[in-house]
Amino acid sequence: MTIRNTKTVTILFASMLALSACATDFAIYEAPTTGELSKFTFVNASDDHTATLVTFDDGLACTGRRYIHFENEVSIPAGNSRSLAVAAGREFALFASLNKIEDEEYAVELGVTGSGPAPVVSRSFTSIGCTEKLSFSVEPKSDYEIVISGPQSSGECSVVVSATNAAGTIMSVETSERVSRSFRDETRAYCEPLAR
Repeated sequence: MTIRNTKTVTILFASMLALSACATDFAIYEAPTTGELSKFTFVNASDDHTATLVTFDDGLACTGRRYIHFENEVSIPAGNSRSLAVAAGREFALFASLNKIEDEEYAVELGVTGSGPAPVVSRSFTSIGCTEKLSFSVEPKSDYEIVISGPQSSGECSVVVSATNAAGTIMSVETSERVSRSFRDETRAYCEPLAR
């Protein structure tokens, strides 16, 4: 198992324009049930922001965007954690945001709704505290903890990843910072592809 030094990655406050989108793109992450799996535990370490998570079918190319929901929950409340299964042996790309929810209407781009899987088309956005885009290689026979914290006074947030291997040893995981990517006809918080 190759685990490298921790790299805490931060990114400046994201603008609302970078989060605009259509509801036609809406897809929810489905946890695999076969093959080598790893358990991911996402921890929202912020004081008063809700954590919303997006992943991708192809973590290297950042294509096939999927919103991560936890049963009937569309986000992780401050001070809470949630877990799910992820396929091992591949690159896992994550777009995490911390949002201050002022009411029951959510930004469509964040893939969250008051209830159920159908997106609520809303022009009323929540306050986005910070976002972070990163990826790392998921090793077999390891469980991961992803701690999301912030926003800091500078408008940044942080994601720190650690792994517990089969022997029970907890180790830091190096992550790759992924910058935003703009497409020809749209601007979205996707990430730049990594070289294969």
